[in-house]
Amino acid sequence: MKTRYFLLLSLTSFLSSSCEEVIDLNLDSAGPRTVIEANLNDLSSDQTIRVSKTIAFGVNGRNTPIEDAAVVVRSSAKEEILFTYDRDGYYRAKNFVVKPGIIYFLDVKSEGVNYVSQSQMPEYVAIDSLGITKEKVFNEERFYPRFTFNDPVGIKNYYLYEIAIKGSPIRFASTYNDKFNDGKYVTHEISDRTIDLELNDEVKVIRYCIDANVYQYWSDFQSANPGGAAPGNPTSNISNNALGYFSVASAKEHKFITSVYMEKYQ
Repeated sequence: MKTRYFLLLSLTSFLSSSCEEVIDLNLDSAGPRTVIEANLNDLSSDQTIRVSKTIAFGVNGRNTPIEDAAVVVRSSAKEEILFTYDRDGYYRAKNFVVKPGIIYFLDVKSEGVNYVSQSQMPEYVAIDSLGITKEKVFNEERFYPRFTFNDPVGIKNYYLYEIAIKGSPIRFASTYNDKFNDGKYVTHEISDRTIDLELNDEVKVIRYCIDANVYQYWSDFQSANPGGAAPGNPTSNISNNALGYFSVASAKEHKFITSVYMEKYQ
């Protein structure tokens, strides 16, 4: 019998509040699933990983925290970082600086099961300029943040964007790859069905360079959940049927007021 679950995905940005994306899952197994959400990055040296269990559809609240997991991250640079339990399923490691080019290995032991994953941190690809794009959507004008940059030649690059508008919680916005524009001068419009900037909005965008497996996870999410319920689970890069993702990313935070870029449209 199929049982429906809510999975709360906490894509945490460690210089800001975390955001939650709610996905309506249809699972073939009636039992709860372990969820691991790990977004390590170089915005901060204070890193967190959340370990939890899915809850059945109709039950109020977020995923049930797992408080007794053993969480360790090792690296190809011979590091071994123990994450200690903090609260609400979050395990924390302070003074842990991640570096480009290093491969990181996640090891989570919970309820007798060992969950493993790995992620290589990419070099950050700097932007050339930031602006605002105006487009017509169903005869309505809408405004989106725009990033332009030179994509490195001969390197597979994957990008992810989070956004917060007028002090809202930071949340996933969009993800891209360079399959069709490797080595070119590229424009990314940060848009989904809900983004529509107005004059004098305060905006924060966090831009991540991620690895291929993490891109696949968020690409699945973006394709399956464009404002509606997801018919399936994003492809996790964690073993033993866990839900969630393990990412080690390079990132930059961009804050701006829309009026700086929107005056030409007035």
